[in-house]
Amino acid sequence: MCCQEIHCGQLWAGIITNDSIGLIEEYAALTTSVATGSLPSTGRKCEYAQAVAGTFSSASPLSSTALDNPLANAPNTVWGERRAFAYYHERVALFVGGDLDVDFWGTFVPQLCQGEPAVWDAIIAISALFETYEHPASPVSVQLIDQPHGDALAWYSRSVTAIRQRIARGQVDIFVGLITCVLFICVETLQGREKAALQLFSQGLQLVQALRVQIASGMVPASKAVVLENAIVPIFVRLGVLAFSDTAPRMDSLLEAAAHVPSVEFPSLRCAREALTILGAEALLFERQCLDQLSQSDRFHVTPELINMQARFWDRLDRWETGFKKHLDALHQKNPLTQHQMVKSALLIAYHKTTLILVTICVSSLQTMADHCLEGFQVIVDQCRLALDTSRRPDGTQPPFTFDLGVGLPLWFTSLRCREPHLRRAAVELLRRAPPVMGFYRSTAAVSFAENIIMLEEGNAMALRPTIGYDVSIAQAWDCSSADSMHGEIVAAENTHTLSAVLSRHDARLGLTDIPEEARIGPIHPVRQDDDSPPNTMQDEVMDPASRNEVTGMRFTRNKRDWVRDTWQRVHEYLPL
Repeated sequence: MCCQEIHCGQLWAGIITNDSIGLIEEYAALTTSVATGSLPSTGRKCEYAQAVAGTFSSASPLSSTALDNPLANAPNTVWGERRAFAYYHERVALFVGGDLDVDFWGTFVPQLCQGEPAVWDAIIAISALFETYEHPASPVSVQLIDQPHGDALAWYSRSVTAIRQRIARGQVDIFVGLITCVLFICVETLQGREKAALQLFSQGLQLVQALRVQIASGMVPASKAVVLENAIVPIFVRLGVLAFSDTAPRMDSLLEAAAHVPSVEFPSLRCAREALTILGAEALLFERQCLDQLSQSDRFHVTPELINMQARFWDRLDRWETGFKKHLDALHQKNPLTQHQMVKSALLIAYHKTTLILVTICVSSLQTMADHCLEGFQVIVDQCRLALDTSRRPDGTQPPFTFDLGVGLPLWFTSLRCREPHLRRAAVELLRRAPPVMGFYRSTAAVSFAENIIMLEEGNAMALRPTIGYDVSIAQAWDCSSADSMHGEIVAAENTHTLSAVLSRHDARLGLTDIPEEARIGPIHPVRQDDDSPPNTMQDEVMDPASRNEVTGMRFTRNKRDWVRDTWQRVHEYLPL
């Protein structure tokens, strides 16, 4: 790679950073303008129900053979843009939202770009980043910027600038603003910039609410209302599940107006997916309620009121499973399942089991509750393996990115909450095979963190079992950490690299019963470091969507036993990333 390419890439990266930060502020201003009624009408005719001809993006399409030539070989800018759009239509749209959302990503969005140059630029930027994506070697590795990547950043900058200018002039349709917000989240995520993507997501949630207000007042055509509720809101609900720690305060309002499916019959896999996604999001809110109650007075079980709520969740999950099985049986009676149906069915089963286990174990702070769910964890691992085996592309790889339900969350959940050594290691290995980017996050980061959690738990288990034989320094490091944590201080577990060598010798001898309650790590929360704090201090700020501080690590709790008083005490600790 020549020096000029690197310099141009760095230049565009700097431009994008400044533009995207400003764009987040502009989206906030757009939401405020809509809420106060100060956004003027553009006077433009609705262009979304029917494509508008005669624009630069409506030129004759490239032949499929043109896709065989790499984007880097584009003879000129116009050809490069058209090729990027063709690549998006042929090979990207299906993977971004999954086959159940192909009408939105493969038809509606491309039609919209014919009348909206900013949407065109965002699409071709996504296409170029998708095509040239390289799996990072580590969670902190940086991808070098070549010519196609530089083109993608230039197109993205052009799109961002256009939207910012139109927002500033009060000339952007809030519906178009919401669509571009979704596209910009894709671009930021593909660049590994989850912080900017999460900030855009938070602004998108506010735009959804603002657009609903306009729809209720009759200011927005019914056709847009249908697209909003049937396509865009489900996208935000799915992303909200993946980014729950950042979006929980805003998910309530999104779910209140979401369409619930009380029936036990689903006309399509898409309907089954949307119903389960809403259940999953509500289950995460329920978990937060339980955690809040459990943390108030070091109690280990929730109140009867939450137990009753748990029973209602079980009933709803049971009814969902009944309806899903009926639909699956109907599909089998018609024809053998297609590849897409097999993948989607496997993922839905995995998500159902994940939600069921979450609702089961979150009512207690005792981590050993999960030991009763081994059968469910096995189902998750089996179904995720089936989904990965079936969804492989011809070259054996997974697509680099998806906004759809994927294997990431079920496998991540299993690797953290299942303490059966073989099952949780199988979950981590499958996570290595997952698409590199799922939702907002890289799979490499998920794998790395899961391995650290396993290392810490099993290292502590060995420290509690002197008959195994272990390095005294490892046990002392953990015990010192526990003692310091008893007073509520957040301390760093800095010995994970040393623990790794010990675990490699002993992990085969550890069984489920060898990892006692006091060795297990409880709920985990990402934290950020205060910009104003010294580099060596860990002032935890639970993830705030408005914060631009980088994630520094994870805060977690575990239960420590007082053998003298025969009581349990909850201690708080910190794991740096």
